Amino acid sequence: MPRYANLDEVMASYSERFRPDKAEGVDASVQMNLTGDNARQVALHVRNQEMTLEEGVTVNDPTLSVTADADDWLAVENGQLNPMMAMMQGKVKLKGSMPFAMKFLALFGFAG
Repeated sequence: MPRYANLDEVMASYSERFRPDKAEGVDASVQMNLTGDNARQVALHVRNQEMTLEEGVTVNDPTLSVTADADDWLAVENGQLNPMMAMMQGKVKLKGSMPFAMKFLALFGFAG
C-alpha cells in the first residue's frame, strides 16, 4: 500500500522526515521541477539544521536540481520505483552536487 496518496502528502512529509542531526554544517537548496499533469515547482532549503519548503518558487543556482514527472516522483517516494533505476531510465534527472544528492537521502530518511 502506498505511503502517500498524492504529492501534497509527500511535500507535507518532508518536514516530518527531516533529520536535523544529519544537517550539521549543511547550507543547501534543492530545486524540484515536477512535470506532467500534477506539475509543480518546489524549493527545499536546509540551513542551520532547519528545513524550509516553498512551493511555486524557483531557486537560482541550487545545490541540487531534481527534474521528474510528478507521478514518477510519487512512485519513487512510495517505494514503487527504485530511485537509481529511475535515474538510469531518465525518469529522474539530477543536476548539481552528486555528493549532496546522497546527503539529501540521509537528510530526509529517504526510503524510496
